Parts: sequence; structure tokens; C-alpha cells
Amino acid sequence: MSAQDTPTSKHLDMAFVVEVSLCIFLVILFSWMFAHSYEWEIEAGLFPRLISSIGVLSALAYLGQLGWRKTKGGAGQAGRILDIPWSKVQGDSWAVKKTAIGVIAWALAFWFGIVLVGFHVAAPLYLYSQLVIYGNLKKWIAALGAGVCLLLIIFVYDRLAETTWNDPWLFDWVMPYFQ
Repeated sequence: MSAQDTPTSKHLDMAFVVEVSLCIFLVILFSWMFAHSYEWEIEAGLFPRLISSIGVLSALAYLGQLGWRKTKGGAGQAGRILDIPWSKVQGDSWAVKKTAIGVIAWALAFWFGIVLVGFHVAAPLYLYSQLVIYGNLKKWIAALGAGVCLLLIIFVYDRLAETTWNDPWLFDWVMPYFQ
């Protein structure tokens, strides 16, 4: 076995192939979303066009970063994908299961938060917790990010897009006592 064919280099090459494949899949998916959104009314299709455009550009930028890192010999630490802490998981089967359960639990907690207290409360709290726990950011920086998230929700979705939100269960349950 040569120095280039070590198990570590094969693992890195397989990781590179998986990441490139995922990026290509995302580019195709976001491109399809973009094209499909033109079948809708302008009001309904505007936001999907914006998000799918950002998705294509992000996936292409990440693909370019992967290529750049590969040509430079893979120097530097590999980054995490989104907020899923897979880079902290070792080869242990229980650690992988525990992480997968944690990711699913966070997604369910976010959904339950939206249903219980609404998107305006749940999204900034979710972002704050993810930035503190997985991003290892200082709490004030995470709070700043959550505040920006809330401002985006209010000004972009509420004011500009006039988005219709769900009625949170907790507010529906408590409001009769305040009327």
C-alpha cells in the first residue's frame, strides 16, 4: 500500500465525492425549484425564486470551495454542513445514533415551538440555541443573530411579503383570559 492509498486518504476522497455529489444534487434541486416557481402567480413564486437562487449560488460557492481545498492539498480543517454537528461525531455507532436522534429532536422541538408559540418566537430561539450549543458562539453574539432573525421575519415576511402565519396554540389558549 503506497502512502497515497492510506485508509485516511481513501476516507477523505470518499468524503469529497459525497460532498460533491450532495452539492450537485442541491444545484439540480434548487434549479428545478426555480424553474417550477414560474408556473405560479408572481406573488406566490417570488419567495421560492429568491430562496432557490440563493440555494444554487450557495451550493456552487461551496462546490468551488471544495475544489479549491482539494487543489491546495486539503489544508485546513473541514467545516460543518449547516447546523448538524456531524464533525463532532467519531466512528462509534452509538455516537452516530445519538447525534441523529439529537438532530431529529431539535427539528421536532422547532416544529413544536412554531405550533405552540409561533414562528416569531420559535425561529429566533432555535437559532440562538443552535449558535450557542453547536456554533460555540458567545451568548451576546448568538442573541444578536437571533435579533437579526426576528427583524428579518418582521420586515421581510410580515411587512414585505405579508405572510400569513399560524395561530399559536398557547396564544389561543391564553388570549380569552386577557379579553
